[in-house]
Amino acid sequence: MTRPAAPRGLRAALVAARTTTAGAPRGRRRLGLMLLVGIPVLVQTLGLIFGDSGRGEGFQVFADIVTEAYLLLITPLTMIFLGTAAFGDEWAGGTAHYVVGLPISRGTLVAGRWLASARRGIYFLLPPITACFVLCLIGFEGGIMHYLADLGLVLLVVSYLALAYGAIFMFFGLALKRAVMISLIYVFLFELLTANLPQTFASLSLGFHGRNILWQLTGNDRFQLDTLNVFEVAPMSVTWSVFWIAGVGLLATLLSSVMLRRKECGGEIAASDAAAT
Repeated sequence: MTRPAAPRGLRAALVAARTTTAGAPRGRRRLGLMLLVGIPVLVQTLGLIFGDSGRGEGFQVFADIVTEAYLLLITPLTMIFLGTAAFGDEWAGGTAHYVVGLPISRGTLVAGRWLASARRGIYFLLPPITACFVLCLIGFEGGIMHYLADLGLVLLVVSYLALAYGAIFMFFGLALKRAVMISLIYVFLFELLTANLPQTFASLSLGFHGRNILWQLTGNDRFQLDTLNVFEVAPMSVTWSVFWIAGVGLLATLLSSVMLRRKECGGEIAASDAAAT
């Protein structure tokens, strides 16, 4: 009886994404992520219970929550702890030799870990965003159904950003020893800072492009980019924003593949084995 052929290419990456346990949120990491993504839900719930009449209701408020909380902070912060752990846990735990010893290409392995971390991030992010949507629209008859398509766009854009951020922070986890700290600096000093600069600089931020996509596809002014009003410049196209986010994610994934090959050949595995023993 012949053994079935091992999966290759995209199929192998999908198998690796479904089966890998590296970087899985457990214990305090899981609890911390649940608290992080659930903060806006808690605030909205308390606002409806104890706030003034009508507070916390309406799609405009939901758009503000998505823009100020999930796009700028919660999505990248969530992916920091999932993306950097995609490979970082292996080197921290001394099991890296099992990773590079797998009979699959480094690119396939990186793709699988990337998809696994993004999938976990999406599982954490989408339910609380949906809950915020319901809390904001529940006071308006027919409001939920009226804005359901816009909710779908929000969830799609957040998922798309989770893929890109996951790739960036996976690369940081492979390339840097203090990956989490550097990733936090990246979010607070690069993503947030550039978002308030003129469009030429702000467009370097992934959050900028996520917000641009939502603004142009939904037509809701709460998603509109502040820099467009302040500096009176023409907005970028949705197509350009989509390709920019995809390009950053793919570049980071390719760099992760290169870095994993360097780690394999650079003697770091032997060092981790020695530390483990």
